[in-house]
Amino acid sequence: MKQFEFEMINKQTKRVEHARATAINEAIARAQIVIFYGLQFDVLGFCSDVNPAHYVIGELDCKSSPVTDTAWLISEANKIEGVSI
Repeated sequence: MKQFEFEMINKQTKRVEHARATAINEAIARAQIVIFYGLQFDVLGFCSDVNPAHYVIGELDCKSSPVTDTAWLISEANKIEGVSI
């Protein structure tokens, strides 16, 4: 487990914020952040920092999301971001 940090841009104010998620991999962390914040923020595609698990407080804790859920999480995040494949 690692804590992945992503920059995200507020869709209304254009202010840059940061969100963190502890997960087994970067894809799960980003998908969970998009699912949680994606209606209000554009989440950048790659993490901006990686730390030990639970390093910075105020994170999404995704440690219960198994790797087998990755495709489904990305699919749900794509729906929020309006991505069609």
